[in-house]
Amino acid sequence: MLDLTLVGNEFQTSLEGEEGDVQLDRYLAAYLELNNIFPMLGNVFKFVSKDVTQKISILETRAGSQPDGYQTVRAMIKHEQESGCVAKERDNGCRTLLRLHRALEFVAEFMNAIYEASEESLVNPVWDAYNGTLAAHHTWLIRKTVGGAMYTLPTRTTLLDQVGGADNLPWLVAIIRRVYNSVQHLFSEHSLLQLK
Repeated sequence: MLDLTLVGNEFQTSLEGEEGDVQLDRYLAAYLELNNIFPMLGNVFKFVSKDVTQKISILETRAGSQPDGYQTVRAMIKHEQESGCVAKERDNGCRTLLRLHRALEFVAEFMNAIYEASEESLVNPVWDAYNGTLAAHHTWLIRKTVGGAMYTLPTRTTLLDQVGGADNLPWLVAIIRRVYNSVQHLFSEHSLLQLK
């Protein structure tokens, strides 16, 4: 079961530090709970859940080994740029967070699409959310796989039942967008949005 209130509260708390920064531990706690939505979308989306879990683990391991360098997104960027690991290490924190960050934009648009959908089928609104966000970062093969996976999505009613209804979705989408915008600004400010 996905606790949308917990997700929203953790993301909200992640913004309570220095203006324009995001507390990494709260961001990861919110994402860990948010990750429960992917298995609800069908078997095809279970690989997404595993990938998110792996990325959270990479960031938690880095934060555990050097807590001062990973308290916030700004601190992580500074630490990794100064140490040179952004250029040298494949699984650095900046690259890993960027992938979670891109997926977070999709999640916000996905949840908004669920809220605004007037039909039971989520195929078209979720496909539109994907095309407007993550598709630009995926290869042709992944885009085709995701396109096929859209047809395995549960109905709007089924998904809303699993997440506790639609009442919290506008509030949650607004908070996720605030967090997304803060991280986007930090990555843009440090020319990290194009990391491969």
